[in-house]
Amino acid sequence: MTTSIKKSKILVCVLNMGLGHASRCLPVIQDLQQSGAIVTIASSGRSLLYLKQEIEQADFLELPDYELSYSNKGVSILGLIRQVPVLLKKIQTEHQIVGQFVASHSINLVISDHRYGCYAEGIPSLFITHQLRFIAPRSLRYFEFIGAAFNRHYHKKYNTVIIPDLLIQDRGVLSGRLSKINGATKYFFCGPLSSISRSDTPEEKNDLLVSISGPEPQRSIFEEIIREQIQEIEGEKVVLLGKPERSEKEHLGGNLTIIPHASRSVMAELFNKSKLIVTRSGYSTVMELAETGKKALFVPTPGQTEQLYLAERFKKNGWFYSVEQDELDLKRDIRIAMDKFSGFPREFSTHNSVVKIRELLQSSLTRAVGDKKFD
Repeated sequence: MTTSIKKSKILVCVLNMGLGHASRCLPVIQDLQQSGAIVTIASSGRSLLYLKQEIEQADFLELPDYELSYSNKGVSILGLIRQVPVLLKKIQTEHQIVGQFVASHSINLVISDHRYGCYAEGIPSLFITHQLRFIAPRSLRYFEFIGAAFNRHYHKKYNTVIIPDLLIQDRGVLSGRLSKINGATKYFFCGPLSSISRSDTPEEKNDLLVSISGPEPQRSIFEEIIREQIQEIEGEKVVLLGKPERSEKEHLGGNLTIIPHASRSVMAELFNKSKLIVTRSGYSTVMELAETGKKALFVPTPGQTEQLYLAERFKKNGWFYSVEQDELDLKRDIRIAMDKFSGFPREFSTHNSVVKIRELLQSSLTRAVGDKKFD
């Protein structure tokens, strides 16, 4: 029994969908370890491999992958609906695995980044998400309540839902309608979480950084498009492929480097010394841009309505230019993104967000011990 984060046994469960969920959990995991917690990390696929590379002093648990499949045309809402029965079974399986692990290893607290089944009865369980509702295509907007109801059903199983954004009125500053709340008290807005930070004295040596990420096959399609167009762009250029399973670099010409995967420290260096970032409009990337204050050109994953919504919202606000993947013209779009869009108009601090989460976890542990005294 413990009331302190120090020496507490904490299980952190991370969704494997691109590397965004894993990267935004890094500052939380690192802070837990620095506070003296004993951390076990649970994930699957590329995210598990990535976390093993970034966090050396931790135990790891492999969970079943959700294995949501996507077509070459992008994300299909109907296609995802057909996969719901399999998803529900995966959620049930991961819940059983987590329950057994919590019992056998005397875990004190569970944190789940968008893995719906990673909670345990009898100990504090917290859920991290920026997505309280799924954005439907305009033609299906009426049915958004179904996704919101799905989320609420699982959120009820957790003590607190942590939203990595700042609250303004009834929604997040960055996430907008994705995080719209209706007065529920269990939603805790901590501020953005980025595993890379702004350099105080950045020296911009790269003209362009292209970060390729996301689920297959769209990740590979995006890579092919970039490889076709990048040679025509002048200046120093770096392309990150988002493949932690590979290690060999490619040096194409004197000013183009293609890197399969970069550690967070290298990623931070590349972000800070690049004038413009070409990337998906995934939320973890959005938080990295908010933290570093960089300009970007967004290329949303086709059919991924969340990314399309964010890209459209930022474009409307005059913050970031965006273009659909099959319409990308790097030479034209880079110029527009640099000349006509401002980037985020304010600064954000992951350090402040992590402090808030640490205080929340400490409060959750203390409350849990107090509750047990009256069992």
